[in-house]
Amino acid sequence: MVKALLMLAAVNAALSIPMAMRVKRDFSKRGRVSIPMAIWTGAAMHGNALLLLAIAWLDRGSLGDPGKIAVAAGAFFALVGAALIYLGRSAYADFSRVYGLKEDELIERGVYRWSRNPQYVGYALFLGGVSLIALSIWALLLALLFALFIHCYIVTVEEPHLRAAFGKGYEAYVRRTARYFAPPSARRRNYVNEKL
Repeated sequence: MVKALLMLAAVNAALSIPMAMRVKRDFSKRGRVSIPMAIWTGAAMHGNALLLLAIAWLDRGSLGDPGKIAVAAGAFFALVGAALIYLGRSAYADFSRVYGLKEDELIERGVYRWSRNPQYVGYALFLGGVSLIALSIWALLLALLFALFIHCYIVTVEEPHLRAAFGKGYEAYVRRTARYFAPPSARRRNYVNEKL
């Protein structure tokens, strides 16, 4: 069963590459994501999460016996991740903004004051936490691949779109706010490192 789920995860990952290219095309042509692409991105994101949960359950213990410390740490990361997802979506104040259907405002309120991508950070923490709770090698690898894909997606699809859509306002936001998370004193250094 794990093998079948891993194959589904591989198909989902492979389909995410043309999805990202089509989202980029939508952004350049329409300034927002089309409804079919919003559905596809939502299905890919949530499908990945559901596959990872199932794989973690079926492959639990493949890295060893999950003791109390691993379970507690994993639960902590999963809960923090879920909270970041919730706070990120709440800051949008309109569900149509969550999947890029409405691109009328640069969101800088709420958790977006500390991170330009709190929902993605939340997903990575949630999936990593689930992997730690289960001590599943396959779930951990999928969580790491997810984080890598999301980073590439942010840099090649979302950030260029936001620069084009919001111009100097977005550049100022980049200087003030870390791509992921950083304490206020590290934000300027973070901006310089992103330019390298």
